[in-house]
This record gives sequence, C-alpha cells and structure tokens, in this order.
Amino acid sequence: MSPVTESVTVAPARSRKELTAFIRLPHRLYADNPHWTPPLDTTARDLLDPARRHPFHDTATVQPFLAHRGRRVVGRIAAVDDPRLAEGGFGLFECESDAEACDALFAVASDWLRARGRDAVLGPLNLSTNHECGLLVDSFDTPPVLLMPYNPDYYQVLFEETGLKPVKDLWSWTIDLTAPVPDRIARLGDRVAQRQACVLRPLDLTRLDTEAATLCQMYNDAWQGSWGFVPMSEAEFRHAAHDMKPLLRRGSCLVAEVDRTPAAFGMILPDAAPALRAARGRLWRYGLPLGALDMARTLRRADAGRALLIGVLAEYRGQGLDVLLRLAALEQGRALGWRTLYASWTLEDNTSANRGIAAMGGRRSVTHRLYELGL
Repeated sequence: MSPVTESVTVAPARSRKELTAFIRLPHRLYADNPHWTPPLDTTARDLLDPARRHPFHDTATVQPFLAHRGRRVVGRIAAVDDPRLAEGGFGLFECESDAEACDALFAVASDWLRARGRDAVLGPLNLSTNHECGLLVDSFDTPPVLLMPYNPDYYQVLFEETGLKPVKDLWSWTIDLTAPVPDRIARLGDRVAQRQACVLRPLDLTRLDTEAATLCQMYNDAWQGSWGFVPMSEAEFRHAAHDMKPLLRRGSCLVAEVDRTPAAFGMILPDAAPALRAARGRLWRYGLPLGALDMARTLRRADAGRALLIGVLAEYRGQGLDVLLRLAALEQGRALGWRTLYASWTLEDNTSANRGIAAMGGRRSVTHRLYELGL
C-alpha cells in the first residue's frame, strides 16, 4: 500500500519566522548545486519586508507565499502588484520538483492579483525588470554572473505544465577581453571620437546622491518605451547605487557628456557572484564576520566583470556614443585585470544592441525567458 501523501497548502508569509523560511528555502533546494548564487539574507529580507522601508514598496505591493506539505516547506512565490507594470508580476519562485505545489502557488498568487484587478501575470521578476528577471532555460552548467538568476532545468517544465506561456527571451553575452578589439570597431570608434565633441567622465562617488539623481533621469529617459521597462523612482535608484557603491569602487561608471550635458552612460561592475557564493548568504557566522571576509578575499581575485548598463538619451542616438562607451568598457575591464566581460541582458528582438555587442566580439552564452499567465 502506497504511503499517504499530505496535501499542499499555500499561505502568505507575513511573520519574521515565515519570511525566514521563505528566504532560506533555496539554500536547501540548491544544497548540492555549486552554481546557485545565494543573495545575502539581509538583502533578501530588505527587499521583502515593508517594515525595512525599501523604496520599491513606496510604489508596489508585494505578497510572498509559502507552499507546505504538512510541516515541510516545498515552494515559494511572490506576487507583485506594481502600477508601473501593465500586468501583475510574480517572482522569487522556488519549488521542489512538485507539479501540485507549483500549480497551488500560481493559483493563490493569481487569486491575489485578480482581486487587485489584474488580468495577467508576467515573470519571473525579482521583483521588477530592474532587478533579476527571467527563467534560465539553457546553460545550467554555467554559474550565473552578478545579479542574474539561476534555477534548475525542471522549472521550465513546471511553468509550462501550469499553463504559463513564453513571451520574451533575454540574451546574455560573453566577451573575451584577452582578444583584440575588432579592427572595424576600433576604426569606427576613432571616427566617432573625431566627429563627436564628447567627454567621458567617471562617476563622482563623493557626490553619489547627486550623481544618482542624474543617472536615474537618464536611465528612465533612455529606456522609456522599451518592452517591459519599469521606470525607477529616484529613491529606488539611489538605494541601488548605495548598495553597489563597494563594487563601483572596483568597477567603472562613465558618463558621456556633449557640450557639458549628460547624454549617455555605461556601467561595468566586477562579477561579485563568486564572492556571494563564498559568503553562503551570510556576512556573519558564529558571531564573526566570516562571510564578509570570504567575500572580500574572493572579490579581490575577480577576473571577470558584468556590463550592466549602457543607455543613450533619445536625442543623442545614432551618433556613436554607444560605441565609445562599449570601447571604454573593454578598455576599463582590461585595466582592471579582467579576462572576461559579461554583457547582460538584452531583449531578443533588440537588433541594434545585439548587433553592437556581437560586433565587439560578443557571443551569445545564456538565455533567460519571461512567461505570462492569463488570469
């Protein structure tokens, strides 16, 4: 006689204990997977707990849910109601290979969003397109780079069996910094530099709040109208800038100015994912800053970086500023001792960006996918 399987129940995660269970679940699910990169527990709690006053909660409402079989946590999901997004969102999905639990999680999250007037849900978004997003659908044997999500291959089966439909692929690229810049691109950069009265200046980290306000305005203007784009508030952008400040010291953010007016910017950061894996989610262990020390030690050995952003204001597009910023990113990466630069992510149908990265020697390496579910 087969053992009785306890039914699945799904409930909101509201208390500190429940949020801790939500945060720690993937540590168990990925215990034997060396590629998963755990976020710091403090960062995860900061994003989930409205009491911590993360500026994302000034605009959006987030409800985490936990799925249980008996007393065992078997899955989680966060439903996101963000008025800046045309659809409801879901993210932070993790689950055992359990189709019933997956169905139950999406059913409860869908009910929550439907009650708020939503008729469709898009994701995974952790918790918007300005954060980690997309489901990994290939390259499962490749560790993720900084701020890119990772998941097991069976999630795609769970999603599609639950009824989610693919809507957009997000492409990641790998550039070998030990290889020379293609001659054609180097010549194009020279022509742009001669023709364009443009100055590239580094971000002034001593005036980070002021610089963040400028970058936020440029970011929202440059990506306005792009598929899935969610504009960031100045408070959100400033919060993100302060979180990344230690990495900015080890990376580079350049602002392109034309006639002393900011026209474009680009940002590359060291790939801190190996450092996060070394910390195992916690800066402090046994009352000592062991995780922080492990992170610092690993980060000092970083030999790769991620090109996080390149944005050009609409009135300056077509003038080659993107070429100057990409060439500067390659030069900065080499100066920092990196051997590889990861450019991620681009929309599958962003022909201009994809051609530009390929021309710099980039090769497509990883694909993430966004899904939609009608409610």
